[in-house]
Amino acid sequence: MTDATEWERPSLSTAKVSNVCGICGVVQVGGEPRAVIEPGVLDRMTDAMTHRGPNDRGTYQAPGVALGVRRLSIVDVAMGHQPFSNEDESVWAIQNGELYNHEEIREDLARRGHRFASRCDTEILPHLYEDAGVRFAERLRGKFGIAVWDERRRRAVVARDRLGVKPMYYAQAGDLVVFASELKSLLASGLIGTGLDFEAIEAYMTLGFVPAPMTPLAQVRKLMPGERLIIAPDGVRPERYWEYPKPGADKTSSAEELAAGLLERVEDAVRVRLMSDVPLGAMLSGGLDSSLIVALMARNMGEPVKTFSVGFTEDGLANELADARYVASVFGTDHHELEISSTQQDVKLDDLLWSLDEPIADLSSLGFLALSKLAAQHVTVALSGQGADELLGGYKKHRAAALVESWQRLPRPLRRAGERGMLAGPSRLHRAARTLAASDASDRLLAMSGRVDDELRRALYCGPLAESDGRAALRAILPLTKDVDGGALAATLHIDGQLALPDDLLHYFDRTSMTQSLEVRVPFLDHHVVEYCARIPTSLKVRRLRTKHLLKEAARGIVPQRIIDKRKIGFFRGATSRWLQSQMDYAISDYLLAPSPRYAEFLDRAVVERLVAEHRSGRPVDSQLLVAILMLEVWLSSYHPRAFGGPSPGVMTTRRSA
Repeated sequence: MTDATEWERPSLSTAKVSNVCGICGVVQVGGEPRAVIEPGVLDRMTDAMTHRGPNDRGTYQAPGVALGVRRLSIVDVAMGHQPFSNEDESVWAIQNGELYNHEEIREDLARRGHRFASRCDTEILPHLYEDAGVRFAERLRGKFGIAVWDERRRRAVVARDRLGVKPMYYAQAGDLVVFASELKSLLASGLIGTGLDFEAIEAYMTLGFVPAPMTPLAQVRKLMPGERLIIAPDGVRPERYWEYPKPGADKTSSAEELAAGLLERVEDAVRVRLMSDVPLGAMLSGGLDSSLIVALMARNMGEPVKTFSVGFTEDGLANELADARYVASVFGTDHHELEISSTQQDVKLDDLLWSLDEPIADLSSLGFLALSKLAAQHVTVALSGQGADELLGGYKKHRAAALVESWQRLPRPLRRAGERGMLAGPSRLHRAARTLAASDASDRLLAMSGRVDDELRRALYCGPLAESDGRAALRAILPLTKDVDGGALAATLHIDGQLALPDDLLHYFDRTSMTQSLEVRVPFLDHHVVEYCARIPTSLKVRRLRTKHLLKEAARGIVPQRIIDKRKIGFFRGATSRWLQSQMDYAISDYLLAPSPRYAEFLDRAVVERLVAEHRSGRPVDSQLLVAILMLEVWLSSYHPRAFGGPSPGVMTTRRSA
């Protein structure tokens, strides 16, 4: 490592490269400040995320701290180089994300005497920290992963946005804390051990994703949505600065008033997300949520909205390209579409898992990757309708939760008889019986969505997982249900907004779009919209088994009627089994049936082979479970050794001292 005397002056590099955002850093906890990492290693950490920020790279190093950032230039393209400091360079800040109220904050800070050299939203952060201290994130409206270094206090504050749209990993290695927007960047530090977290892997097998704060690695954690990590001389502590709003129904406003208030807040969220100095468009699936976003963009923009749609040929009648095309014609958008076969996509699973950072058993990531590739050919920023389902009750499980509330009003003997009848009937009714019989929201969610029941767990798990009690997923869910009242649907929505939304859907949204250097904005997940939706009675979210009832009423007169009233179609959801069949001679053979698969350390290979054989023969098998095992094996055999085995990919640039 470089001799400490060479670190007496901080060094600053903002070398431009030819080619969205990602941040990383290392902070010393207490002790005499020293060089925490070699400059070349910081470069390697930073450039592992070149895809997140192909336009710019900046680094800052001083005794006790090292910060790195890759930047996609969206606001103030010419002058937005990070890191940014305050006037006397005692506070430094880096950011992955976007702050939609930065101009308002800048004006307020300027009135107080702060001076600015650019219009970049990140520049407000060191100045805001001077005013608000560790509570600066509470003043922000946007999606972000932020790190602020306070030289005088020897303190760093790392914050993640309220809904977890942007990611943040961290780990402690001795007296150093390492953090990064992506896991591969964190591992490029060389400070992290290779050991697996089997509690996390067990939870993954049940849920199909790794719930925060866990990761597949024992030493690494994810910062939770609405959380900040304070790294100070006296220690390291995560703390909440925002709580996901508990359901509290507004019983004084009419349905019409609530619908108008919802539309007003969604439109405001769309309007502030039109901030951009680069081309901007929208993801258009042809469903209600994205169509409403496009409609609101169209009436707030002075030029045609650029829209992008992808469909899979295997979806047949469920292919929504025709609906997307219709919506595009109604609003006069500049429309681009692509129809592809899920079985012929030129995507290698090892490359997909490299971009995802963690195993995720959700093949919608393939569809969103294709959509991001299409959009990135024309724009740098795109708006999406993601989040409406979790806020307003858009899934089958939300309809099931509403049914539970009606079921629970029946006499207990009648309920018991019904449950016994379903358990004695076809296997497809067993999950429904377990859902109706569940004693609380956590058990109900696992009954609706869990992939591994007790019988399969006893047969499938071996080695370290054989010692598990099968309750890892439950332990992850229970803290999310604390003090939540309002019925089965309210509790299910409350869990979804904190679990599957950030750790599955937003995870692959962020990673797949970032591989294409595309910034995707999600107006429904503006925290003002989220807080408002918590006040809407669940009877207006799922009404007589009609999902997203209030949103549909709010959209009438804005979105075409045929789009509002059609049934919901999931993106690529119906093609999982067909995709697996197409991969029998490829990914299945290469990974699940390999001579020495890594999963065999904790999953019984004979059971996995039996599941594969049953699926090949057409017998009923949980295809989602097979996808989960496949993605886990690709992560173990490809991502894990690649991340730990050598230099991360990325173009090296010349360092320049301040």
